[in-house]
Amino acid sequence: MKHSLAVLAALTTAISIPAAAEDASPVDDAVVNWGLALAGNVLPDGKLHKLRYPMCLLVAAEDQALAKTVAERVVENAEQAGVAVKRGRCAPNTLIAFTDDAVGQLREMRNNYLQFYGSHYLQQLDEMFETETASFAFHEPMQLWMGPEVFQGQREVIGQPDVFGAAVVIEQAATEGLDPMRLADYATLRLLAPTINASKMPQDAPAGATTILTLFSGHDSAPNMMTDFDRAYLRSLYAMPRGSTAKGVMAHASKIAQADAGS
Repeated sequence: MKHSLAVLAALTTAISIPAAAEDASPVDDAVVNWGLALAGNVLPDGKLHKLRYPMCLLVAAEDQALAKTVAERVVENAEQAGVAVKRGRCAPNTLIAFTDDAVGQLREMRNNYLQFYGSHYLQQLDEMFETETASFAFHEPMQLWMGPEVFQGQREVIGQPDVFGAAVVIEQAATEGLDPMRLADYATLRLLAPTINASKMPQDAPAGATTILTLFSGHDSAPNMMTDFDRAYLRSLYAMPRGSTAKGVMAHASKIAQADAGS
């Protein structure tokens, strides 16, 4: 029985390292530029969105053991990255769905509802369907135009993007032979941070730079888990103040990744 994405989507509408070690690492400009490409070819002065409220996760899969393993790993990854997490009974604002005929279901939702999630309307979905088959990531954006206001002790910046909800849809057939932990790490990064679609993945990575985002474009060559840079990206994104530039986030991630790799 395949999960209905329409039903699942409806449900979701509602550790930093020691400073001395981090500061000792220089910024690698090549890694920064590569990181900007991984985040969706973001401009250096652009902003990177992140979850505004604590993550309440729903994982849907026919294989309940898979769903449980993925959920536990994603929550663990999120907490390590400094993402606030709700446990127990809560209204899901993040969804990971493993489903048969993902493209077909998304097309059906597009035809019936004119959109799937957030700002992904007809044209955007059509463009995605032309190149993507294994996985899809969606974010429900909200732009703060009424600021500045104080949110959790931080003064908001006008125009700072936030995300109220996020969804990752993975084609079940594409997961054959893949370890659940690898799938969970892949889903974590796509769920919690801006990422580029697989078909547009930058090919010329700096020396030693790898990412779990290559999981569906190269099963054999992809890392077995989130890399130092993947984790540094998430940690930097959620640790840095709202309003930080994309280049600033990636520069911070570059330093953390180097420090972690050397520890």
